[in-house]
Amino acid sequence: MSEKLTSQTYWEAYYGKRKIKKTSIVNVCSYYDSYWNSFIDSNSRGQSIIEIGGYPGRFLAYLASKYNLLPTSLDYNSNTDQLENVFKTMGVDNYTILEKDFTTHVPNIKYDYVLSNGFIEHFTNYDDILDLHVDYLKTGGKLYVMIPNMKGYIWLYKYLVDYQNLKVHNLKSMRLKVFKDFAKRHNLKTIELTYFGDFPHGVHQKSNFLQRLILKSNRFLFKKLLNKFINKYPSPYFSSGIVAIFEKQ
Repeated sequence: MSEKLTSQTYWEAYYGKRKIKKTSIVNVCSYYDSYWNSFIDSNSRGQSIIEIGGYPGRFLAYLASKYNLLPTSLDYNSNTDQLENVFKTMGVDNYTILEKDFTTHVPNIKYDYVLSNGFIEHFTNYDDILDLHVDYLKTGGKLYVMIPNMKGYIWLYKYLVDYQNLKVHNLKSMRLKVFKDFAKRHNLKTIELTYFGDFPHGVHQKSNFLQRLILKSNRFLFKKLLNKFINKYPSPYFSSGIVAIFEKQ
C-alpha cells in the first residue's frame, strides 16, 4: 500500500492555475541540458517518453519539443487544462494525458524514456515507488530520476525557514545508496548518479522577521561566495538535488 506524504488537494493548490510563458519554461529546464543530453539519445525523434507525476508539465513539454519525442503525462491532478496549455506553449501537438494515480495504475505499454522529477521523496515507501518505475520502461530504455536534497546544512536551514515544505519530504530517500541499491535490484546500468546544483535558498512559506534575516544572509553567502565551489564539488551537505540516470538492460 502506498504511504503518501501529500495529497491530490495539496498539489492542485500548490501549482494552482496559471499561464507559464515559454521563456520561463526554457530558462528553468535548460539548466539541466547536460543531464538531458545524457538521458536522451541523439536518434530520439519519434520515441516515447512518460513523466511520472507529470503535472504541471514544464519538463516533459520541454523535452518533447527539444528532442522531438512523443510525450505522455501521468498524474492524478485533475487540472488537465494546465498541461494542455504547457504543451501548446512549447509547440507540442501530439501528446497523451493520463489522469491516473501512479501507485495503483497498471501500464499497458512501455516507453523509451521514463522521467520522474520530485516524486519519490513524497512517499514513506519510496523504494516501492521507485521500483514501480521499471514497469514503464522498455528494454534498452532509460530512466531519469531527479529529487531535491534536504540533508546536511540544508536540513537546518529549511527547519528554520521552510519547515512546512520540509515536512512533506522523506529525507531517507535523499541518499545515493538508495539509487545504487535500486539499480542492483533491477540490474540497471547506471549512467549518472550525483549530487548537483546550488544551495537551495528559496522557501515555500511566509517568513517572519527572523526568518527573513536568515534567508537573506544565506542567499548572499551562497549566491555571492559559495555556490561556485558547491557546483564544482557537489556534496550531500549543500547541493540542492540528486540526479540519477539508468538504462534497462
